Amino acid sequence: MLTLEPARRLEGCEGAPIDPPVRYRRRAAAMALAIIRTGTIQPGPSKTLTFEPGSTPIRPTSMISPEYLREQTRWIRDVLDQEVAREGPDSIHAEDILKLDELIRQLRDSDLGVRDIKYSRIHLAMLEISGRATRWPRVVIERCDAVAEVWEQKFGRLQDLGTCLYEEGGRLYGVCRPEDTSKDKLMIRWMKAKEIKAFAAHTWGDLGFKPGDWWINPLFAHRDGIIDRSENDGGIVTDAHGAYAVLMAGDEEVSSPSPNEFIYRAKYSHGSGRYRLTAATRDSRKPVRILRSHTLRSFWTPKAGVRYDGLHKVTAWSIRQDRKTKEHIYDITFTRLSTEPSMESIVLCRPWAEEVEDYKQYKRLRQLARSAQHKASELEQSKDVANVSTTIDGTFDVAEADLLGGVPPETGPVELDDAVDDEEKIRTSLTTLADSPGVSMADLLNITAQHEVSSPGTPPVAPLLTRRQPLAL
Repeated sequence: MLTLEPARRLEGCEGAPIDPPVRYRRRAAAMALAIIRTGTIQPGPSKTLTFEPGSTPIRPTSMISPEYLREQTRWIRDVLDQEVAREGPDSIHAEDILKLDELIRQLRDSDLGVRDIKYSRIHLAMLEISGRATRWPRVVIERCDAVAEVWEQKFGRLQDLGTCLYEEGGRLYGVCRPEDTSKDKLMIRWMKAKEIKAFAAHTWGDLGFKPGDWWINPLFAHRDGIIDRSENDGGIVTDAHGAYAVLMAGDEEVSSPSPNEFIYRAKYSHGSGRYRLTAATRDSRKPVRILRSHTLRSFWTPKAGVRYDGLHKVTAWSIRQDRKTKEHIYDITFTRLSTEPSMESIVLCRPWAEEVEDYKQYKRLRQLARSAQHKASELEQSKDVANVSTTIDGTFDVAEADLLGGVPPETGPVELDDAVDDEEKIRTSLTTLADSPGVSMADLLNITAQHEVSSPGTPPVAPLLTRRQPLAL
């Protein structure tokens, strides 16, 4: 195993000081790439499996499992790729290069099924390395291309495999279905199945949640019991005894000089929650859970969904009256507990790439389900409404299938009282017909023209009134 030499000052160098760790790290990375090309050295297996931001996950001694592959995918997409994007391909440590090469060899030699690939999303990691050739070392890209080619021969295009969301192993498996577009119906179903923890949010503390925990929207956070509301506009979780949690959205974060301290603006719509946070009681000093929504206008907001940022304590507040609305504004200062995990290395890295994909897929499938339900509703309504259209001359065309439930009207064509041939009687009949509602001047002219070319004894008005039904009828 290659190891980096300890940092030391280079002797005999004039001018600006050289950073020895960077120099030796690049040299070690170059040596690791050379080893990968020749295949002369294989890194030995490790006995522990850890995944902490900023650290390298270690290969387990057992066979490849979907959970292990999923951790490797997070390591590649959320740690290595971010580092390469910031500092370039030379920034990868030699140990990381060797471990990545060993992982690719395992993927090439193993017989993974499409279910494990979709669950772990390792195919997306391979596609990201292959698709961003300027970021990664060339040798790593070639190895990923070889693995992708083998998988495409078995399963088709990797871009079409997709991911698991509602299927087994997905985030929403057993929680809801794509056609569940009504929040109220979904809440009722959860309550009947006792899957929702209605009053769990009215408890102080973290309730077993860890900073960085993430949900697609407040509805699923409410289901898990960290908050007691499912609205997207934020609010304060409170009751008669105190305040327990705050979900921030919109413009509620006024100032935030650091991720560990911010000023929260409590609105009038938050009700008694702002009074509980600023009350001069012992319970008002207890830490509360802070959650940030992606709709919050803040530098520390998550990319998508809702994220739990840890326990915070009220350290100051101010109350003033708005000059325009005459509303009392509460600006409350929150400070994060020092015992909570680091915001920079643990919390701000969430949501992961896979969580952002779940959010986008959830929104897309829900929109498709809503569109399908809307079209089905329109189709049902159209069956009960007659197909009526207005013509140029002011009359109304009604489809025979839309009259009397699809049965043509029993009344035949409206004829003149007498089928006559005499011109004076025709004029008299036309004058009488002109006084009836629903007949325009164009109809009268058409009747006259038809009489001139029709055979004697044929009622000239019958063909026209058979085709058109006046509104008065």
